[in-house]
Amino acid sequence: MIKRELYLSQIERLIDKEPIKIITGVRRSGKTYLLKSIREELKSRGVDEENIFLISFESMRYNRIEDFRQLDECIMNLTENARGKVYLLFDEIQNVKNWERSINACRVDLDCDIYITGSNSELLSGEMATLISGRYYQINVYPFSFAEFLQYKREMENKDTSDLDKLFSEYVEYGGMPPIQQVAEQDKYSYLADIYDTILLNDIVTRHNIRNTDMLNRILDYVIMNFGKKFSAGNIAKYVKHEGRKLAKDTILDYLLYSKNACFIHKAPREDIKGKKVLEHNEKYFLVDHGFYQARFGEIENMGSILENIVYIELLRRGYDVKVGMIGKNEIDFVCRKDKEKIYIQVTYQLENDETKDREFSGLEKINDNFDKYVLSMDKLDFSGNGLKHRNIIDFLISEYIH
Repeated sequence: MIKRELYLSQIERLIDKEPIKIITGVRRSGKTYLLKSIREELKSRGVDEENIFLISFESMRYNRIEDFRQLDECIMNLTENARGKVYLLFDEIQNVKNWERSINACRVDLDCDIYITGSNSELLSGEMATLISGRYYQINVYPFSFAEFLQYKREMENKDTSDLDKLFSEYVEYGGMPPIQQVAEQDKYSYLADIYDTILLNDIVTRHNIRNTDMLNRILDYVIMNFGKKFSAGNIAKYVKHEGRKLAKDTILDYLLYSKNACFIHKAPREDIKGKKVLEHNEKYFLVDHGFYQARFGEIENMGSILENIVYIELLRRGYDVKVGMIGKNEIDFVCRKDKEKIYIQVTYQLENDETKDREFSGLEKINDNFDKYVLSMDKLDFSGNGLKHRNIIDFLISEYIH
């Protein structure tokens, strides 16, 4: 597997520092491999292998640990003969009830450096999280970016990556989930479907004791079919009712929240750009990996939505807070903030005619501030003008910076 520098660079500067390193992301996005990379980095720095403990709560050795008391006992047994500082690496810790108590006890009782992964974005949302509040650093891991996909092709498959258009077509079709890169082409969709089923069962159904799995599947199918579009719980309720079912809006909202917490979907709130306030209805939802759409429904029907999803996840990957902007009746695909930076982005497949150009540029032209405004498309020609910047999407994805 490739070395994922984006995440390792964040972690490496925190080795032997106080914050607990918490790595979250959708199941099979590469968190376990990242932990193993951390272990190798520690060894390369001269840390004795006997002082490094990688505990996976999905392995046969540790999957019987269900609560913090059992975890306390396990840690004490593992570290009782260790000399010097110990390094504790916990994989999928959300499976342990009140795990925060054990982690806090480790901080108090041991000379240790702690790394944690979990397939739940709300690992630290409970009351127990106050025990380690302010003492952690969270890193969100996503499936392969297009740049990482190219890196994989070069390093693991020894392929020439000069034909970017051809490789991008493959990335668009199958997505960036790390495990499917090792699967034969004819098996990729079925493997993605297996990952989907695992996320559904382990991180949503089992975790939240959901009995009506058929209804959850229907709701997620609606989200997957309509990713990148505005909709509400009311829209889903009407969809379900049309199929002869009935479901309360609160239940729908719960199911969406559970799916979001499992890092499977991401919600982009809408923002009134002029009024500078967040609008509470008709948010957009995006998939953590666009490959799940093809795995569930086959052929790509709307390339624009796929590209928008790819760009949205890339912006999150680069650390931006992203909202959907509204200015009058015009929608701005993404309003992106990071530190003191703000940028506006429109995404479209192609600027094929004057009507398309007017639609994509006109909203940006109404924004009266000095922040950069971009239109991203698959066009090779540069259509920049009137203070707006145009960039090719592939060029944006393989560049380190937007500018």
